[in-house]
Amino acid sequence: MATRARGRQGGQMLVLFTLALIAMIAMVGLVIDGGAAYAQRRGQQNAADLAALAAADALYNGQTQGQATTVAQNVAATNFYTNGTNGVVVSVTYPGGQVKVDVQAPHQNYFAGVVGQPIWQVSTTASANAGIPDTAVGAAPVILPISDFNPDGSPKAQYTAANCAPSGCEWGNSNGDVPANATDWAWTLYGANVNTSTVRSYLEAFGTCGGTPVADVTINDGEAPYWGQGNNGMHNGAFNSANCIVGLDVPVPIVGPPVAPAATCTNSAEINGCFKGWAMFHVTGFEKHGNQSKWIGWFLPTGVEYPNLKITSCSGTSCPDLGTPDLYLAN
Repeated sequence: MATRARGRQGGQMLVLFTLALIAMIAMVGLVIDGGAAYAQRRGQQNAADLAALAAADALYNGQTQGQATTVAQNVAATNFYTNGTNGVVVSVTYPGGQVKVDVQAPHQNYFAGVVGQPIWQVSTTASANAGIPDTAVGAAPVILPISDFNPDGSPKAQYTAANCAPSGCEWGNSNGDVPANATDWAWTLYGANVNTSTVRSYLEAFGTCGGTPVADVTINDGEAPYWGQGNNGMHNGAFNSANCIVGLDVPVPIVGPPVAPAATCTNSAEINGCFKGWAMFHVTGFEKHGNQSKWIGWFLPTGVEYPNLKITSCSGTSCPDLGTPDLYLAN
């Protein structure tokens, strides 16, 4: 009887040992296979990032979405993730003007397979933008001249903080519909006829005054609309709300003559005041003096990601004329 009891106990110990061994293997598998999967994910994320940036750059340089997709998949392949090979899937989509690259690849487990998990699917995603900002968030109702900028799209040094800080440089209005010279400015309401009360309401919509937020302004398909005020008015009463943007960095549209072969601004008979691109302007103050009222401040540097400027659909020839190209990961 004692021999049979010892045999049963030995059998129970063997079962317990086997279960414990499986649990230990599962734990080792979680550590080793999990670490290896994490390492794979890092390399896979790098491949997705590079593929998204390459596709966005291709779009900016005028290639089609189909061509950009090929570029993205080729870049992923050079980083060891070839679409359609060994279970790898590299998909490229274009939501909201961005390039989004999703990479899925299996990870072969060595220990976790003991507990029924021979493969883990690893997924990574990356989105990128490339182009010149075509959308302004909280754009000021003020247009400034293209003559303030260098051929490469950067503001001339005399109109930046290097020369204008701390009090600011002055842009004095000559009471025209569009800027008449490098230190002139004019009102705009982005296509609507400018009047004093509407300009005041627009200024009061900025955050410091707590009004209804100003709608985003987007330019698509290489448009160069006329954004002069259209009625040759000074609207001195609008300056009663100008304090709403003092101290802020605001997007302003830059205007100038049309680009050949166009002879006028888009959908207009005007030969000046055509949209060229967005610039960021730091407002330090204003002065209201009859027909020579002034905006005071300076231009911020180009080539910087500002939260007020976005790339939504700009690529190739659809981008504005003025601006420094941006190429960056969106997530």
